[in-house]
Amino acid sequence: MQLYSSQLTQHLQQHGLAPIVCVFGDAPLLVDESVQQLRRFARQQGIDERQRLLQDAQLDWSILHTASANLSLFSTQRLLELELPEGKPGREGGEALRSYAEQPSQDQILVIIGPKLKQEQQKAKWFQQLSKVATMVSANNPERQQLPRFIQQRAQRYQLQLDPSAVQLLADWYEGNLLALDQELQKLALSELPPPVTAALITSHSEDQSRFNVFALQEAILAADLDQALHKLQRLFEGDVEPAILNWALQREWTLVFSLQQALAAGQSFSAAAKQQRLWRSQEPAYRQFVQRMDASAMQVAGQLLSRLEYAFKGDSGDHYPTLVTQLVALYCRPQQLQQLPL
Repeated sequence: MQLYSSQLTQHLQQHGLAPIVCVFGDAPLLVDESVQQLRRFARQQGIDERQRLLQDAQLDWSILHTASANLSLFSTQRLLELELPEGKPGREGGEALRSYAEQPSQDQILVIIGPKLKQEQQKAKWFQQLSKVATMVSANNPERQQLPRFIQQRAQRYQLQLDPSAVQLLADWYEGNLLALDQELQKLALSELPPPVTAALITSHSEDQSRFNVFALQEAILAADLDQALHKLQRLFEGDVEPAILNWALQREWTLVFSLQQALAAGQSFSAAAKQQRLWRSQEPAYRQFVQRMDASAMQVAGQLLSRLEYAFKGDSGDHYPTLVTQLVALYCRPQQLQQLPL
């Protein structure tokens, strides 16, 4: 049975846990929430024992069939979670999953967790066999046209009333980053702003709290206002911004500019390319200038800085993370001064 993550709660209440449940998706927030729902429901059904497996080179696939034999004296069923980091179990793993799907254990619930699968992965024999017997949960990022409805539903969960302008603003800011969106909605719910919350209230609230989020930084970058961008970046560092969110925002700008440049090189008009990238019409003039000022040399250096940012964030290099971020922001704003940057 195929269903969306938003349908999982109702499905469990009506049909219970299937012997096999697969959760695949490109939205970490929705994947995690789906798994948490499965765990809670399992506990409510008296399944207190849980084991988690991660697919790697050392995984013994026979454990799918033998794990239930190791149940404790006080357990009759176990929740066995299997994470496939790349959605590719390999030949041995694929055969093990196909075999297990043909005869699932009665003593355990198998939950398979992985990323969004490509078409060729969905055509694999192991996936086809799982699809016949498993509950298949899709936990993907909503498409742009679906995002406003998703935001309204999440806001209702936190008893937060948003007007259309606020929904549009949040959709523009957080497309592709549901984790940051959810955190922002929780903060707004605790802020005691008068309902319905408008876009103007969200913006003024951030300013009143003297906190500049990554989207204010993006606005300064789009305006090529280096002084404001560096000021807002400093406030982000003072506020202990999550590096993962900052990296995402800076990478998003590079990817967007690169995609626009590629479309223009292929003969598309800027308006058509902007529409394809789901830019608001009001954003087009700023992005047109951004694309024009970032030539091939600047894009190459920006790409190198983004790679170094990832390593610095993970502690795998000797680079100073704030310095790299500052260099990248300066490059985005004033690429003509590229040769002056100590890269």
